[in-house]
Amino acid sequence: MEDYGDVFMRNKDAAAQARTKAQNRATVLQLKLIGQSHPTGLTSNLLKLFEPRPPLEFKPPPEKRKLPLYTGMAQFVNNFADPGDPEYAPPVPEVETPTERRARIHKLRVERGAQKAAEDLEKYDPNKDPNMSGDPYKTLFVARLSYETTEHKIKREFEAYGPIKRVRLVHDKTTNKPRGYAFVEYMHTRDMKAAYKQADGRKIDNRRVLVDVERGRTVPNWRPRRLGGGLGSTRVGGEEVNQRYSGREPQLLSAGPPRSEEPKIREEQYDDRDADHGHDRKERERDRERSRERSHERSHERSRGRDRDRDRDRDHEIDRDREVREHDKHYRERDRDRERDRDRERDRDRDRVRDRDRDRDRYRDRGRDREREKDRVDRSRSRDYERDM
Repeated sequence: MEDYGDVFMRNKDAAAQARTKAQNRATVLQLKLIGQSHPTGLTSNLLKLFEPRPPLEFKPPPEKRKLPLYTGMAQFVNNFADPGDPEYAPPVPEVETPTERRARIHKLRVERGAQKAAEDLEKYDPNKDPNMSGDPYKTLFVARLSYETTEHKIKREFEAYGPIKRVRLVHDKTTNKPRGYAFVEYMHTRDMKAAYKQADGRKIDNRRVLVDVERGRTVPNWRPRRLGGGLGSTRVGGEEVNQRYSGREPQLLSAGPPRSEEPKIREEQYDDRDADHGHDRKERERDRERSRERSHERSHERSRGRDRDRDRDRDHEIDRDREVREHDKHYRERDRDRERDRDRERDRDRDRVRDRDRDRDRYRDRGRDREREKDRVDRSRSRDYERDM
């Protein structure tokens, strides 16, 4: 009877069923042989894993040797090196501190800069520069410009002093970025002189510019600032041509509070000045009252004395009145100076507000012009679209 539960017997082929039965008989026979060979029923390869190791070889115990006794090291002290002996001193690593590193790098940069400046100085010749053209005595040098300032903006700012022939904004040769200075050539020499006297310290794009004459082609042996020359913190000239707080001279007020806090501080200064003025007035009145009382007492005592004392007191009174008049004169002059300074501050604030309003109106007009141009373009496009339709 066939065994239909066996998976191998489900095949209807008689040869396959015969082979399966032969394999099953061989497997059963092998298991019977394994069970007869060892009680655990494990195969030979698994039984090798549980075989015991061979016994240890017998070795006789080691013989005890007689070692020398422990002694001190005092007899070897003379052979040691002294603490200050440089031959046996540990090597000290040379470590560069951050300050020394910065100083070394700064020194290298200075040497490289000096070497490059010397090489450029040999090649520097403004008279052979193709970009330098025009009359040098009609050319104005404008420095400390903003990197966003354009030639059109420079021309519009400096046209107030006279007609301009040419404006050249200097750019870097490698990056083509502006260097921050320009040359303005006027049509007439008098216009250049007027701009030289009045335009120094003028604000362009929120930066106070520096104005000077062109010295490359007018001054012999002239070297620019990048080659170790220049004029430093101020230009050559007197009080009539140099602005006091201009872009060239160091700002004496730059170390003070920010400009946003200047009006508040200025009002507090005015209040302090008024308070000081009132306090000084009270002190003057108190001094006058004391002087009157003293004069009255001395006049009463003088009436009892002799004529000589009366004359001497009169002289003292005259001197005292003179001192009081000089004291009052000093206070009046100080009040006048304070009032003059206050008026000057007010005028300066008024000019600053006027400049800010003028810039705001200029930006507003520019925005209106853009809107008008945009409306005009939109109308033209809509008109073209209707014509195409």
